[in-house]
Amino acid sequence: MAGCKMDDLTINFYFKEYQQMMWPTVRVSTAEGNCGSGVVIETTDYTDETQISILTAAHVIGNNSDATIEIFTTECTEIEAIVVITDTDKDLALLRAFLPTAKKAYAACLAPKDFIPSLFAPVYAVGCSLGLLPRPSQGIISCIKPYWEVSSPILPGNSGGPVFELRANSYQLIGIAVSVYVYKNQLVTTMAKIIPMQTIYEFLATDFTD
Repeated sequence: MAGCKMDDLTINFYFKEYQQMMWPTVRVSTAEGNCGSGVVIETTDYTDETQISILTAAHVIGNNSDATIEIFTTECTEIEAIVVITDTDKDLALLRAFLPTAKKAYAACLAPKDFIPSLFAPVYAVGCSLGLLPRPSQGIISCIKPYWEVSSPILPGNSGGPVFELRANSYQLIGIAVSVYVYKNQLVTTMAKIIPMQTIYEFLATDFTD
């Protein structure tokens, strides 16, 4: 597993990008050895701890009931999370974990339910490519029918990671990276399928008590 040394942001001109795209991105690993990415979508502060909700891909979680989450802000924090629900048809999973109040987690800004994608719109995919620290890749929305696709290079380890678009002066989560095309046994990393926001909102509206 890669180390946890964080970049020095004191002289970084892209602090906004770090805070809105890099910091909500987490590394997800399971007891079976799966390693992917995820994104913090909600934080709730209590007296002694903060509850965080993490969205990732169902195929990263597999049949596991828990997972290890690594949060990367100004430092690396490793915590255990429980799997709240998975939907293999949508390829989405929701995890919950608790973080001591001395630590800090940042939630992504979610695009609205009525978000409409536009071809050629610039996007950033962020994820733990090859199990390393989160890193961004840039591209465009390249297809919206029948699936949403982006040209941002996606590698193994990016599954479950967020895809962002800049709107209303903030980087908004518009989807979750889940797969790439394969041609003659070669990964086509610039043809990446993402789960769109409408599907994510449908998933988050699931009755978790069932």
